[in-house]
Amino acid sequence: MSKFHLIPLTPLALAAALCAASAQAEEAPAAAGSPQTLNRVVVTGSNIKRTDAETSQPLQTVTRDEIKAMGALTVGDILGNLTNNDGSAISDLGGANSWASGASGISLRNLGTGGTLTLLNGRRLSSYGFADGLQLNFTNIDAIPANIIERVEVLKDGASAIYGSDAIGGVINVITSKDFQGVALNVSGQQSIAHRFLARDRQGSVTVGRGDLERDGFNVYGHLELYRRGSYKDSDVRPLLPDWYLEQNPSRGQRSAGSFPGNYSGSYPADYKDPALAGKRINTPAPGCAAENLIGGVCQYDYWKDSDARPATDRVTMLAGARLKLNQDFNAFAEFQGADIRAKYYTNIPRSNPGVVSTWYDSIKGQLLRFTDPMLPAGHPNNPYGFPIGLNYRFVDNPELFKNVGASRDYRLMTGIEGSAWGWDIDSAIGTMRSHATQRQHLYKDAIGYASAITSGEYKFGQQNPDSVLLKMFPEMGSSGTYSQQFADFKGSREIGRLPGGAVMMALGAELRHERFEHRSMDNILEGRIVGFSGVAIEGKRNTGALFTEFSLPLNKQLEATLALRGDKVFNGFGAVTPKASLAWRPTSLLLLRGTLTQGFRAPSLPETGNGGASWFNNGYLDPKRCDTARKLRDILKTGNENDKLDATAAYNSGCSVSFPSSVTPNPDLKPEHSNNASVGMVFQLSREASVSLDYYDIRRRDEIGTRDINDTLANEDKNPGLVPRDPLTVQDKDYARRAKELSGQDLGFAVGPVRSIAAQYQNLNRTRVSGLDLDLRGRWKLGAWGDLDAGIEANHQIRLLYWDSFKNDYTENRVGYRGVPKDHLVFKANWSRGDWKIGGRTSYYTATKLAAADWDSDNLPEGCAARDVAEADCKVRASAYTDLWLQYSGFKHLTLSANLFNVFNEQTPIELRPNSALPLSGRAIKLGLEAKF
Repeated sequence: MSKFHLIPLTPLALAAALCAASAQAEEAPAAAGSPQTLNRVVVTGSNIKRTDAETSQPLQTVTRDEIKAMGALTVGDILGNLTNNDGSAISDLGGANSWASGASGISLRNLGTGGTLTLLNGRRLSSYGFADGLQLNFTNIDAIPANIIERVEVLKDGASAIYGSDAIGGVINVITSKDFQGVALNVSGQQSIAHRFLARDRQGSVTVGRGDLERDGFNVYGHLELYRRGSYKDSDVRPLLPDWYLEQNPSRGQRSAGSFPGNYSGSYPADYKDPALAGKRINTPAPGCAAENLIGGVCQYDYWKDSDARPATDRVTMLAGARLKLNQDFNAFAEFQGADIRAKYYTNIPRSNPGVVSTWYDSIKGQLLRFTDPMLPAGHPNNPYGFPIGLNYRFVDNPELFKNVGASRDYRLMTGIEGSAWGWDIDSAIGTMRSHATQRQHLYKDAIGYASAITSGEYKFGQQNPDSVLLKMFPEMGSSGTYSQQFADFKGSREIGRLPGGAVMMALGAELRHERFEHRSMDNILEGRIVGFSGVAIEGKRNTGALFTEFSLPLNKQLEATLALRGDKVFNGFGAVTPKASLAWRPTSLLLLRGTLTQGFRAPSLPETGNGGASWFNNGYLDPKRCDTARKLRDILKTGNENDKLDATAAYNSGCSVSFPSSVTPNPDLKPEHSNNASVGMVFQLSREASVSLDYYDIRRRDEIGTRDINDTLANEDKNPGLVPRDPLTVQDKDYARRAKELSGQDLGFAVGPVRSIAAQYQNLNRTRVSGLDLDLRGRWKLGAWGDLDAGIEANHQIRLLYWDSFKNDYTENRVGYRGVPKDHLVFKANWSRGDWKIGGRTSYYTATKLAAADWDSDNLPEGCAARDVAEADCKVRASAYTDLWLQYSGFKHLTLSANLFNVFNEQTPIELRPNSALPLSGRAIKLGLEAKF
């Protein structure tokens, strides 16, 4: 156990301790007077240039040095260190099972990608070519280069009155260097110390620039960045997995009866000519099984060696810009951002499942489709029996063929002017952006080609078949998606009067946007030929206009009010008006009290309101009407032979980890989601060197767009007849029951058949409420000959996370403290610099949580833990702390060397005594970097 777990301090207690130390160590602050001001700049969350970065809204700035101290290679790494990042957003690490393959998003305050707005240099980026969950348009943060970032500003409050849709939970503004001169080369790489193949990533970039805007009247620059994430297989990490993980996930150590050259399966006919064999079960290896794979009389296959535990990705990102001085007052600018990303996901090589019925729903045709994996007919060259027989077989001919590739190309190109005229500060731009994404694979069966090749003998079992045959059986399939936008914006701000506290500032602005989105599966999917894979055909477009204004009102020297109002309107469609009011009161030069009331909104996405529909397959759900029986069947079958032990997992999954199709259709009558946001806080200058800010936030989102939660739908099946249609008991269901009776004498069987499908349409169904506290304590001390020291604490304390139960028409239980929602996330950081040396460290600390994700997660509540023989003390996820160190040396001419040591104390992944938890592979890793500037 890490020593950090023994510190019984809350964020407030930690803040108090550091405050007291700072107050004692530093001399008394200067006498009250006018606070030190900064140059007038635009701050994220406002359209008005300001002289003080501390505004009425909480704003966190992550500097370039802090990014280096993190050891961040990507924008995702940077944002992953934010204390209010809940970690629930889509990640390209899970792209093999994602509709938005090859992309990553960001979610603040548990409000999802649709509640978090991401900007690049103050303006929106293209949404990804695919939608998150076929629903939400979102920004792919992997498309932003990291080595040219100057700082990241995180507005921890709603800002729809400034930026429009999506800015409900917060705004992330990635700000890059714009006046680069010379040439800079940057290369870095990281990997695990104990196991070189883990965390093996590489990055390199080149930046070139020329011209000084003030001296030469122009500046141009270009930045190209390459990133490669290393991959490793599930079988590679199996020896590293602790016993507790293998006990909770026994399939990790199992092989499959779907093997090469396979196993014959079935039964002799009841009227077979040999009465001694009539009705007898057949489970016999096909000839040619390698001796090492013949286990317990069954030919078995290690399918874990084919699938990725960590998928590979190659990213090329770029940023280029130019600024030209038109005259003394105006500059013209242009900027190009682009990305070319290719992620590869190797999954299990497909196998035959003779006699198994697959169902999937074609939402385009409105049909439920079925396919039965064929048996080998009598007379087939690989059938030694005189009657149809199954062959459980793995198609190992060409493993490379079966990878899943998610690729995308993104760009944003804009040009505009900025400057001052007639008393106005003006900023205006026009631009275009686009993201085109594709997903391609050969993993799924063609209903016609596969069946024909199997039954006709065209496919040669036990041999190497040509790709032409494999492509007939497993054709290329997937989908393509494109998001595009053209925009024009204008905003200006100026002084319009005076109040006792100073100048009254006003901003006015307008935006026009044309958006288009299309996501379409390949024709073989839409034609219903791809077994078990459902289609997508969604398209939509719209034109949107917006007008906005903002006022800064210094009522007196101590009190400033800010008022903002924005109206967004889809032409011939819905609209939203969002206000904001905030106060900043500085009773002394040492204390700022602030508060904001604002409304936010999210416009229904084009997938939610467009034309068409989509269907997909759900995996890993607990079926309340079958799971208890499935557990009992598993426990009995585990006592049988090798084949029974393999069936034990399948029997369990047929009730406790079930799969079934769902479909959803857009709804053109949706209204926008809205939120009421409130925040109140204070900033206290502890001394000349240290300050602390503490802010409370409360966000209540309503009219959320979605479909009924699948877990809730299953749990409330009897209360809502018709929502969960079921199939009859399957052949496998009856076979498990028959075999269980042979082994135990017990009559066990499922009372109902498996779930057939769930259909839905997007509706304004739900609500969410979140609240909590943000703490930011930081100080900077000049130590004379001993250099400079920066230190601080960032913390997020979650008080409330309530989702909506559309069946009960009420909020669910408070999810804070359940798995995935720790009450506290703290970051302790310190950086010291002296001359050419910089050294730093940071510790991220997460408090303990329950093992259950929610009350519906009955298996992991105390009663469920007890039923699984998990002690009450182990029915939780313990607290954890991870400490990293950073070292940089810049004493060589033109060169800077750096090193990061991650997880210094080798903190292990917290134990989660439940199936399907994340791979526990935490360990020390090292990153080395070199930067050259000329």
